[in-house]
Amino acid sequence: MMAEITYQMVLSTIQTVGLLVGITYYIMTLRNAQKSQRLAEKTGQLQFLLQMSYMTSLEGSKMYIELINMEWTDYDDFERKYGSDNNSDNYAKRTTIFSSLNAIGLALKRGLVAREIIFEQQGEGILTIWAKFGEVIKEIRRRYNQPVILSNLEYLAEECVKYMQEKGIDTTVPDTFYRYVPDQ
Repeated sequence: MMAEITYQMVLSTIQTVGLLVGITYYIMTLRNAQKSQRLAEKTGQLQFLLQMSYMTSLEGSKMYIELINMEWTDYDDFERKYGSDNNSDNYAKRTTIFSSLNAIGLALKRGLVAREIIFEQQGEGILTIWAKFGEVIKEIRRRYNQPVILSNLEYLAEECVKYMQEKGIDTTVPDTFYRYVPDQ
């Protein structure tokens, strides 16, 4: 005996097929959205890395070396030689480097960029800047009652030390960094 195909059966079949097509479309859309999000994250990290590269540009390298080669005996000597009142060019260079590293520290803290991206590109430079200027920055905080100034730079340096130690890399910055030391 043959079953009769009714209008209701056809309508029910069309509805079921439509529902399956809709679910399939929704799943495909979700997968594409997830792929797009992963791609956007990777693109964002690449853009971030490229923005960091100014520090390895000719101008950035010159600023960095000038800062690393600064010498002072105490904070007051530092201010006499390099403070904004006496040496605005040096102050501008310091502010440029410090502010950039502070922004990188904030991006790291907020999870906007993978720490490997930062530390494999700029790890030694971050450690060197903090080793050189950490005490000066802490004294600025104290003297000018600015307890959080450049706190993301400090966070960045602390995280850099942790990362490098996890990788078995010595984080000691020699006093002679960026200075020629003849072989004895």
